[in-house]
Amino acid sequence: MLSVLQTQFEKRRKFFAECEAFRLSHFELDRRLTIDYYTGFLLFTHYQDYPHPQLPGLAETAAEALTRLGLPFRGAVKKFRPENLSHAGNDSFSSPAAPSLLLGEMPPERFTIREDGLQFLVSFHAGFSTGLFLDIKYARRRVPRLVKPGDRVLNLFSYTGGFSIAAAQAGAARVIEVDSGAHWLNWAKENQKLNGVTAVRQRRDDAVKFLRKQKSASFDLIICDPPTYSSQKSGVRFGVAQGFRDMLEDFQRVLRPQGYLLASTNSRSLSRREFFRLFVKPFALVDEIPMSEDFAGDDYLKVGTFRKYD
Repeated sequence: MLSVLQTQFEKRRKFFAECEAFRLSHFELDRRLTIDYYTGFLLFTHYQDYPHPQLPGLAETAAEALTRLGLPFRGAVKKFRPENLSHAGNDSFSSPAAPSLLLGEMPPERFTIREDGLQFLVSFHAGFSTGLFLDIKYARRRVPRLVKPGDRVLNLFSYTGGFSIAAAQAGAARVIEVDSGAHWLNWAKENQKLNGVTAVRQRRDDAVKFLRKQKSASFDLIICDPPTYSSQKSGVRFGVAQGFRDMLEDFQRVLRPQGYLLASTNSRSLSRREFFRLFVKPFALVDEIPMSEDFAGDDYLKVGTFRKYD
């Protein structure tokens, strides 16, 4: 097992030069187990109702493999994550998502990682997600190529504001991030402070409704990365495919001439072909942004950069 882990980790070693958080094992050891590395801490996530029986031994072996590769190791924890979060309820901060210590020291409530020169707060204690989605790092990296100094950017479903930070650091004059969750917006404010960002303004609102209220030709770039499962207090559930269809006309109207749309979904129920076909008529496809290689060739994530026709 040690040699297997060392081989997997060695393949991903290049990411350590670019970022301090990446996936070390993407269902390669077990079809319901992933291992993530966050600046010295390991997060074992199991997708089944009972903990993987080999997790304590795996944690020790993984720690040894990291040590042999010269990567720092401080502690390892395990967490359970339902395969279908739509059945997990609206309370994503409840005890089932709390980490359990496997080895070493328990990570602090929040700590900072770096990615491409940016800093982000992450946590293993705040629900099923850590505050930064590792699979979409290449899309965050693409943002500076889409933003010119002085641009106006709209970040819908902004979560903890990773895209907003990237746009602001690239020279955007104003970034508006929109999310319905006060928890995520407060987290995003902390990320802004970490990076010395002052160009971001926040709106706590339904992203679809906020977009509809904007004036025509208001933004040079719109970023839209909706969650796969999302419901408002009214009980209205956002569905990715229909949600994008409902927003298409407003995307086109609100973007300035030659403006960009960066759209993404991690929904496995929406095929790659279906996703890109959603944008064919109103936009020109600029490029398809690949998922980070540390996710071992999986293809659930679809990310595209599109440009508004004149």
